[in-house]
Amino acid sequence: MVIAGAGMTGRRVRKALAMKAFLKSDLFLRFLGGFAIGAVAMFALQPSDPPMFGTTAVAATQTHGQTHGTAR
Repeated sequence: MVIAGAGMTGRRVRKALAMKAFLKSDLFLRFLGGFAIGAVAMFALQPSDPPMFGTTAVAATQTHGQTHGTAR
């Protein structure tokens, strides 16, 4: 609970109480819970095999039939 002390105006107290009420709100708690479930699922469901397709860096190593780094 926020207690108005020295230098705390009524407006600051209302803002602090509104922030506390938002942090305890059902909307915020559901959002936070969904974010936590999503983060756990991202780590739990990672594929163990590398992707089937190569990366763009591998595809860009050849230009006009020559490999970069090869002197001709």
